[in-house]
Order: sequence, then C-alpha cells, then structure tokens
Amino acid sequence: MNFTQEKTSLLRLPTPLERMRFDCGNELYVKRDDLTDFALGGNKARKMEFFLKDILDNDCDTIVTYGSFQSNHCRIVSAAAARYGMRCVLILEGADSNENLSGNALFYSLARAEVVHTVVSQVAATIEQTLESLRKDGRKPYFIPGGGHSFLGTRAYVAAYDELLQQAAELGIEFDFLFHASGTGTTQTGLVIGNIERKQNTKIVGISIARRKERGINVLKESIKEYDKHFQCQTRVPFDELVFEDAYIGSGYGDFGSDVVQTIHDVYRSNAIVFDPVYTGKAFHGMTRFLRTHRIRGKKILFWHTGGLPCFFDHGAVKESTNKTILLG
Repeated sequence: MNFTQEKTSLLRLPTPLERMRFDCGNELYVKRDDLTDFALGGNKARKMEFFLKDILDNDCDTIVTYGSFQSNHCRIVSAAAARYGMRCVLILEGADSNENLSGNALFYSLARAEVVHTVVSQVAATIEQTLESLRKDGRKPYFIPGGGHSFLGTRAYVAAYDELLQQAAELGIEFDFLFHASGTGTTQTGLVIGNIERKQNTKIVGISIARRKERGINVLKESIKEYDKHFQCQTRVPFDELVFEDAYIGSGYGDFGSDVVQTIHDVYRSNAIVFDPVYTGKAFHGMTRFLRTHRIRGKKILFWHTGGLPCFFDHGAVKESTNKTILLG
C-alpha cells in the first residue's frame, strides 16, 4: 500500500528501532517516535502529515483544533500551521493562566497560535462558534478533532506499523507483544488494524493514560468502524481480543506517583531515553507491571515511544509549597 500519496512529508522516517537495556525478564525493544523530528516530534506528528495533505487539498487557510493546556497534539498542529503560513486557533480546556509558559504551551506561543480557553461543558459550543466566526470573516477553516482522533490519525499508524514490520524483518525479529500509551485511541486503532491486515500475531496492548476500560474499548471499536467505512474495507478485528489496560491511570489524566517517576529515572540512567510522566512514563511503568502481573517472561517485547518530551519539562521543576509529585529531587 502506497501511503506516500496520502500525506505530506514533515518527518524523518523511519524512526529508530532499538534494543533496550532494561531488566523485565524479556527481550525489550523500543520504537523511537520521539525522534520523528518536527517540533520535537511524537505520534501526533505522524498524524499531522495525513491531516496536512487533506488541508492543502481542500485549500483551507485556517486550522482549528482542541486539546488540554499541555497538549502534544496542539503543539504539532500549531507548528504545522506556522510552517505553511496558516492561521491556527487552539481551543484549550481550562481557564486562562497568567503563569509563565512552559512545556507544550510555550510552543503555542512560538507558533503565534491564537488561544481560546473554555471549560469541558462548553467545548462543542466553543468549537462551533469559532468555526462559524472564521467563516463569517471569509476564512476557510479546517477542524482537527482533539488528539487527531479520526480515520486519518488511524491511517498514520497503519502506515507506521508497516514501517515497523520492515525494520523488524531486517533484524529477524517477530514481536510477541507491543505496548504503548493509549489516549484518544487512534494510535492503538492504527496498530491493531495494521497487525490484522498484515496477518501478524503480535498482541497490541494499549496502556491507558486516562480513560477507563469500558470507554476505551468502545472508542477503539468505533474508530475501527469509522476507518473501515471511510476506506471501504472490512477489518476483521476480534473485538473481544482488544486490550486497553486501565489499571495504571491513578486518578486520571496527568496524575502520576513516585513509582512512575522512579521508572523514568531508571530508563534514563540505563538507556538515556526520556519518558514524560503523563504519557510514555506512565505507559512504560504500566507495561512493566503488566508483564509481572501476567507472568510474561522470555518474550520479544516492543514499547512504542509516542513522544511528548515537552511534558517532561512541564513537570521537571520543584514547585514550592505544593504536594505535587515532581521529576527532580
């Protein structure tokens, strides 16, 4: 399948596939999508290549999207808009803050993205109001769902799965398990579809960073159906075999404890690979606990590093007079 005709070229691909030095009773590898380049990269950058092709094909001049105040997705969208000279409007959950910008939020400012703050209950209305206002001003806006959650985001990780298979074949490796941080679900959907379409037997395990299992599985099912409908295919995914593990999310998005911090320290000291506590650090720690809980040993394991480096720096400084878990110290 030729994916190059469906996307722009923003990234340096393929990303490395490396053996890790980490004692988990298995042969452990990492797929380094933190090294896709383009505004510090990550899985959202892969998805943006596909969205950007659709944006350019439709002659749109403004990109609108939604995310949290520290959104990897919004960082990549605003960077792509800046690269192509487009206007960008970010609808961010939460009140306006007067704190110094850090992490992903700093990149919104660098890209000169326009920011609209809203609360969760008003997200849908704010999106519609923003799009309507832009149209009245004579703009042609393009809306990207939060996290790149659409069939195009899924398509990006079907293509990424093909990239992995080629690298694995060159190394003579067949993976038994593939773990990754699962948020809005399109990365996992793409990997699951790629695994099925290419007739592989790798077990895809999404480690949830926020959602509960029932909600996560339902989103995966709907995403698979949406992909099949758009691309007129029938991916025979056995829904009862989807794995979306929610045992390690703590109290929800952005919550992490000292065990996650210790894992981040251990990985950096042994491999010089940076994980953040919101996504990859939480997911990698969840993977190690999953392997222990299910007594998985002697297997070939892949952890897909989905990026998110700016989130590391947003949590990397001591904040006085708080009980917040921090990365340093």
